Amino acid sequence: MAADAAHAPDHQPKAKIFISYSRKDMAFADRLEAALKARGFEPLIDRTEIYAFEDWWKRIEALIGRADTVVFVLSPDSVASDVALKEVGHAASLNKRFAPIVCRRTDDDVVPEALRKLNFIFFDDLARFEASADQLAEALQTDIGWVRQHTEYGEAAHRWAAVGRKSGVLLRSPVLEEAERWIASRPRGAPEPTAETQAFVAESRRGASRRRNILTSSLGTGLVVALVLAGLAFWQREVADQQRQIAEQQRKRAEDTLAAATRTANSLVYDLAQRFRDAVGIPESLVKDILDRARALQDQLIKSGQVTPDLQRSEAAALIETADTLLAIGNTKGALSAVEQARQIMVVLLAANPGSTDYQMVLSGADEKIGDVQAAQGDLAGALKSYQSIVVIRERLAQSDPGNADWQARLSLAYAKVGDVQDARGDLAAALASYQTAFVILDRLAKSNPGNADWHRDLSVSYEKLGNVQAAEGDLAAALKSYQANLAINEQLAQSDPGNAGWQRDLSVSYNKIGHVQQTQGDLVASLKSYQASLAIRERLAQSDPGNADWQRNLTVSYDNVGDVQMAQGNVEAALKSYQADLAIAERLAQSDPSNAGWQRDLSVSYEKVGDVQAAQGDLAAALKSHQASLVIRERLVQSDPGNGGWQRDLSVSYNKVGDVQHTQGDLRGALKSYQASLAIRQRLTQSDPNNAGWKRDLNYVISKIGGMAFYLLLAHDFADALQAADQTISVAPDQIWLYTNRAHALMFLGRADEARALYLKYRDEKNVQDGKSWPIIILQDFAELHKAGLRNPLMEEIQKDFRSAG
Repeated sequence: MAADAAHAPDHQPKAKIFISYSRKDMAFADRLEAALKARGFEPLIDRTEIYAFEDWWKRIEALIGRADTVVFVLSPDSVASDVALKEVGHAASLNKRFAPIVCRRTDDDVVPEALRKLNFIFFDDLARFEASADQLAEALQTDIGWVRQHTEYGEAAHRWAAVGRKSGVLLRSPVLEEAERWIASRPRGAPEPTAETQAFVAESRRGASRRRNILTSSLGTGLVVALVLAGLAFWQREVADQQRQIAEQQRKRAEDTLAAATRTANSLVYDLAQRFRDAVGIPESLVKDILDRARALQDQLIKSGQVTPDLQRSEAAALIETADTLLAIGNTKGALSAVEQARQIMVVLLAANPGSTDYQMVLSGADEKIGDVQAAQGDLAGALKSYQSIVVIRERLAQSDPGNADWQARLSLAYAKVGDVQDARGDLAAALASYQTAFVILDRLAKSNPGNADWHRDLSVSYEKLGNVQAAEGDLAAALKSYQANLAINEQLAQSDPGNAGWQRDLSVSYNKIGHVQQTQGDLVASLKSYQASLAIRERLAQSDPGNADWQRNLTVSYDNVGDVQMAQGNVEAALKSYQADLAIAERLAQSDPSNAGWQRDLSVSYEKVGDVQAAQGDLAAALKSHQASLVIRERLVQSDPGNGGWQRDLSVSYNKVGDVQHTQGDLRGALKSYQASLAIRQRLTQSDPNNAGWKRDLNYVISKIGGMAFYLLLAHDFADALQAADQTISVAPDQIWLYTNRAHALMFLGRADEARALYLKYRDEKNVQDGKSWPIIILQDFAELHKAGLRNPLMEEIQKDFRSAG
């Protein structure tokens, strides 16, 4: 089968239509509901007898709140129904769009005022029901985009009011600007936004203005200082030219002022980059714009005068810091551009002064950041090369001055970075060796100065990395020992300074690592206890600083971990609650800045977790919806940065998840299409880095999915698609003999008996084809399953006799 990627489904949401009717018109309402579904709408209809145990009116209010349009079924009974009229009143209070239709004629003067002024669509002639339904569908589609936003902003405003009008749920850019444009573009005849909605949007604008004022005032102070100094420098330079009798004195003063301005600009960029990192509520686009403006000033000043090497070095340091911030908010392209500029500056400086150890260290810092960006983009081969280059520089520096503890510490970090990439590529032995080299250096430093908290903290991280590899190798006892050593250090640091949020965060990581090993060992009770200890710390951190995005993201990880154990314990309801807590945080962060790729990626993971639970509960429709929501986000991320291998891999996982649900639903062709989309991505990743063991594992996983799908298609009597699926996997992995079994079966049922017979007999002597089973055993077992599905063929009896006679 061709390996073309599956087309993504249409994710445009359906218009939601609430049907208000009298119970005496139930049969008509049922037919109307089916007609609306057939025309691409999502009907919302109350059935009291089904939902008898719910708080009935609250449910009605919720349905009306979600609806884009309210269809009122007019009849003598509905206009006399207190319930139906109450529904009209509630919908009118929300300024919902009405579409009154006549099921049975009634006097106009008893029709509610909110409906009487509108045009009716008549359904009283049942022979013309379909034509009337088409007319209704056309009316419902009119201005549907604007009306759908009416619903969305109305619901958001209602949530804002329900939580006491807190600022945390207000709209942020660019959604705020979209809401303002929406209000201004109301079509003629469309319902007005409610007063609550208008107040919500207005308060969102005031909140945005307040945040912008705080931000720009902070930025403005720095920029003004830099601009004033620059202006003064330029003015003094001009005066110096005009007054030649004091030229040297004035020129020196001007150059000193220009240098001060340049240092201020470099410092400004450096400080802003640190300030914006992990800040909630400041859009990525605004952060990038401010940093770009500050960097433009920086460039202008650098080019305006005789720039000293010291100023160039500070410019490079500011660029590296900027790259770190852009990387933190998911802008890998901008980060790479900034750090490559920094590296070029340092290369030029080193060429002029090759003996400068300071310049060599800054250059290694630039290479380190380039490696970080490459790793974030999934370019592990490139990252490994970058990190290995910094090992070379730092080893040379450390050997030149063995007593320089700072250089020793930086060398250990370089080895740890190399180990991280080797670990990610599946080269565990090499990763363990790199981590052990880093550990030896840090252990020596920590013992030489027991009072140095930073070195002890670094040592705890080294224990953690050793534990990670040991756990991956399956040596859980050694991993647990390493993690416990890590925990002991972090507990001591946290107790020495309970107000140090960074050390508290490290302690929470230690609990997570131990919990993971305990979970893998099957000790779920102990694992849950460890994860909950981590969760308690992170909840405190998040509450102490709600604007710290890093604390919020750490909290989502803890909710995930707790949910994973609850799933393993079979406590599906509790797991869903944990994952939904994670999803709520992820949605809040993603909505606060839709351009922040990191937060969007977190949201996709949250949807995936919720979808897994819903699938486990058997709610396949909800699971498919959640996994498709995750897929949509990941498609957007990949489109924004096609070279990011990590995002490509995430997207392939989403296709697999969607395919699994489709398979369970019985949609075999849909599942096959999803798996094929995943296969296409994983083939590209493997080709981009053939030595990446992780990519190879991923590729084999989806090959097994499609290979297995070929057999399910056979059972469903879909022999042509089964053959295509088998052929596709064989073209990718011709050495996996088990894949040929389904090809042989498909050929047999398609009437190509000679080809099938030749294939059956070709591998009859293969002893270890799959899971230790020989080719004949697998074929005979497959035949038994095919018989159960009612599939028989004379060739099957022939092959059975041949294989059995052979032993």
